Amino acid sequence: MNFLMRINVIVQMMCLVVVAHAGELAAKPSADVVSIDGAITEIVYALGASERLLAVDTTSRFPAQAQDLPQVGYMRQLSAEGILSLRPTLVLASKDAGPETVFEQLTAAGIRIVRIEAADSLNGVISKVEQVAQALNRNAEGQALVADIRARTQAAIARIPQVESPKTLFLLGASGRGVMAAGAHTKAQALLDMLSIKNVFTHDGYKPISAEGAVQAAPDIVLVAHTGPADTSALEQTLAMTPASQNGRIYAIDVGLALGFGPRLADALEAISLLIYPPNIAAE
Repeated sequence: MNFLMRINVIVQMMCLVVVAHAGELAAKPSADVVSIDGAITEIVYALGASERLLAVDTTSRFPAQAQDLPQVGYMRQLSAEGILSLRPTLVLASKDAGPETVFEQLTAAGIRIVRIEAADSLNGVISKVEQVAQALNRNAEGQALVADIRARTQAAIARIPQVESPKTLFLLGASGRGVMAAGAHTKAQALLDMLSIKNVFTHDGYKPISAEGAVQAAPDIVLVAHTGPADTSALEQTLAMTPASQNGRIYAIDVGLALGFGPRLADALEAISLLIYPPNIAAE
């Protein structure tokens, strides 16, 4: 084989490598999605579509690798400029995200917006999965995930002891707003309802709680979900005279797990059920 023939063979081999590499790149979808809402981000990962993620919001804390992605800010305080600079083709966001003017600007810029809306329930989680799966063209994966979530959640509910629940106080520690007690029409109430747990408060939404209010409510158990740094000393003072404090039944829980209403719903039910109904109590 002469010199020119050898050069020709080498060039042909290089061309084949380049074509093969180009084919691999074409087969892999590029990152083009911004996910705004922790539960939506979890669903994207559970569907096996994480390679599509370009950026997420600050509530997207699970799985851990989601925290390595660029962030577009808190879901209720978004900026159109930050999202536009990433040049996404699709934005997945819950109905809780805002302000609405941001989505109007993104739509005007030609970006596809899919707003996910669903109830805080098992059926709501299933609806979220179906909506996200359709938006990402992952319908088969979505059906498999729905089946898994349904089976695991129904099994978790079936394991909840059929006994009278202790009086429970659910506190949301919101940075800058102090500790808020959850009442009716909240994600916390929806979670307690799924667990057949009695909430000591019936007011609408979240309201600040004082030491006097805590004593009057007399919760047997307190669940505390913090969205930011916890002020444990102030919380201890507020709850000091409650049965929950005196019996050592104040529990810190993962806010994303408890209130996310995402693919980990069964995990949330099981974790909190064990706090409310420890095996030694459930067996009595």
